[in-house]
Amino acid sequence: MEKIYSLCTNVPDIMKLTRNKHLKKLLVVFFTGLWSVLPVYASQQDNIFENMSLRGYIKAMPGLRFNRDFSDSNFDNLLHNRLNYRWSITDNLRFVAEGRNRVFYNTMFDDFPMFADILDIDDGLIDLSWVWLNKGAWIGHSEIDRLYLDFRDNNWQVRAGRQRINWGINLVSNPNDLFNTYSFFDFDYEERPGADAVRLQYHTGFAGRMEFAYSPAKRSRNSVAAFLWSTNYKGYDLQAIAGYYKNRSALGMGWAGNIGGAGFKGEATWFYDLEETNGNRNSNLVAAAGLDYMFGTGTFALLEFLYNPGYQPMENIFLMLDQPLSPDNIMFSEYAVTMSLQHAFSPIFNGSIALMALPDQESFFLMPRAGWSLMTNLDMDIISQIFMGGENTIFREAGSAWYMALKYSF
Repeated sequence: MEKIYSLCTNVPDIMKLTRNKHLKKLLVVFFTGLWSVLPVYASQQDNIFENMSLRGYIKAMPGLRFNRDFSDSNFDNLLHNRLNYRWSITDNLRFVAEGRNRVFYNTMFDDFPMFADILDIDDGLIDLSWVWLNKGAWIGHSEIDRLYLDFRDNNWQVRAGRQRINWGINLVSNPNDLFNTYSFFDFDYEERPGADAVRLQYHTGFAGRMEFAYSPAKRSRNSVAAFLWSTNYKGYDLQAIAGYYKNRSALGMGWAGNIGGAGFKGEATWFYDLEETNGNRNSNLVAAAGLDYMFGTGTFALLEFLYNPGYQPMENIFLMLDQPLSPDNIMFSEYAVTMSLQHAFSPIFNGSIALMALPDQESFFLMPRAGWSLMTNLDMDIISQIFMGGENTIFREAGSAWYMALKYSF
């Protein structure tokens, strides 16, 4: 305990030695969190630091990326380390900090230097993303996507800080997910992004809750604030949302139930401009619905449809692969149909295949995957991403990529 207090009292000296502005911000958040909880609980118990855990993984993912006609290729490699730290301060209060460190290698970065800038994008109130290596084919990047305090008491839960607020219901497209959508094509990010927010939940009973969440932004017009109400009615989980989304109003609903043994899910959100642009206020409805079914053989099948009339084309391949789109423009096409199959062939071997078709873009995306559990905590995956598209579409320019991932979890 004395060492921790000594560390906190030396914050000014530590800050003087820290030149990186992003790291300074992180240190401010970290030490502020320590000072906010230590005085309250240190006098009550001497073992508050015993309920801590540190988990994570290290992943190596070499691969080859080809252009659309396989006439040119690039060697691609990624070293990915994730750390998940949790501290149960009391039975009701928990502190969580999670993030990832990545080192990329690809000679293509010489021709596309903007990739480092894309990685460094952090839309949060506090910038917790930084590129610390950018030299030719090498890029090093670190980011913190979870940093929050969580308090629970009976039916109440309050969480403040960078967190994932998952209001989506579907397995692919989530127009109800106002706070942190994700990129379907970024298969290496299963944890998915977080948002700087304050979230208040009150659980009203079985499958019922009321929520309010607020995510401030550096510009107030880019903030997000919304209410959610959910309940269960005759075997269906239902939810309704209403709020403010980046200078647009948002009204949405979603459901999850079953039809004839098949899961039936859907969600839709209507967005409306709060200010006029060129004398007009635009609105658009984003809706997605799908069916999923587990066959007796153990094969899990999914079919999902997306309607996205307010779409805007995307021209940057790296943005498509790494950055999620917004819930009011959740895909760069008006329609999308996604089909997938997953099957566990044995306790140590599984496979899957996903196909996304964009009919109005005359494009499709195919992702086969095979995974092996080599031993305890060591897994291997073989993944491919194949893009094909019509003239002047981003899928036509994306080509294909083939990877082998070796992951050790600890």
